[in-house]
Amino acid sequence: MPLSKRYLVALALLLPLAAQAATRVDERHPLAAGGRVELSNIAGKVTVRGWDRNEVALSGSLADGLRLQQDKSANRVRWEVIYPRNGNSGGATLELRVPRSVEVQLGTVSADIDVAEVDLRRLQANAVSGDVAASGRSGETNLASVSGSIRSQVQTPRLELRAVSGSIQAGGGAGDVSVGTVSGNITLDAAKVQRLAAEAVSGSLKVGAAGLAPGGKVTLETVSGSISLSLPAQVSARLAVKTFSGGISSPVGQVERPRYGPGRSLDARLGGGDGDISINAHSGSVKVTLGGR
Repeated sequence: MPLSKRYLVALALLLPLAAQAATRVDERHPLAAGGRVELSNIAGKVTVRGWDRNEVALSGSLADGLRLQQDKSANRVRWEVIYPRNGNSGGATLELRVPRSVEVQLGTVSADIDVAEVDLRRLQANAVSGDVAASGRSGETNLASVSGSIRSQVQTPRLELRAVSGSIQAGGGAGDVSVGTVSGNITLDAAKVQRLAAEAVSGSLKVGAAGLAPGGKVTLETVSGSISLSLPAQVSARLAVKTFSGGISSPVGQVERPRYGPGRSLDARLGGGDGDISINAHSGSVKVTLGGR
């Protein structure tokens, strides 16, 4: 048999196997406002989008050897991608469609998470080595990644973001905002806050807020990174800044230095002094800006 003909025969035999390499996913279940959707996947990608239907839908594909485990009730839907014990080189690419005012819980290992165009009661997304990106609206938002980055533009009154070795970029959080990372940088542009806490070990903090509620509190802390805080000119709070080996720049107050030893500090009153702003940097500098975000 000529070589070209043998090649065509071999290709014809392989095509059915290639078609079986991926399993299509198409699942739907009725779910009203107040229900909960859970999705767990190890590798691949998870995408979540909202829609105006009283049902949840899961679509996508599973690599050869994977299967989808389901647990459904009237107010709760849970899907988990099961991987074979002997390992698998592929993953699952899944898209989740969710109705308004439901709770969404996502968990991945090396799969990225992408959430957008949603209006949820609560959003929780955790990844180990994958990136997490989220936007839309949620009554409460909790995003975490160990070695991946986090990008959040969720309009939410309660925002918590946690990373270990990844950077964090966030905007839209209001009310109660808490952000922390170990070795990544944090860039945060919040709305009016009642409580804002941001901390990093070896990363820098660049934080801005549209306002501080009466009696509100802002706490910023880093070990080896710099800190930048931008607030409106009319903010009302007590400002306390401390550094060990870095400088302090502020339009109000006077920087004090101890007679012996390192360190700098600043204590000032902004407006009526209703709230509290505490900034602590060990080996980095601190810059406070008022009236220019």
